[in-house]
Amino acid sequence: MKVLLFGLIAEKAGASEIDVQGSSTGELRQALTGRIVGLDRMMYAIAVDRRIVHEDIPLTGSEEIAVLPPFAGG
Repeated sequence: MKVLLFGLIAEKAGASEIDVQGSSTGELRQALTGRIVGLDRMMYAIAVDRRIVHEDIPLTGSEEIAVLPPFAGG
């Protein structure tokens, strides 16, 4: 499935999107950690269909997936 990457995570991956396989967000996190050096030491969120998810949920492959770095605001 296509995964959109943003900010420092996209810089580390050298791309704004990558293809990764996973049947759940937990599997997706493992696959991403294997593909993006240093991701395991970063804080990030996974958004599924534009909603940040904190729990392990099943994925069908048709969702829009985004990996988001921490946000700073003001």
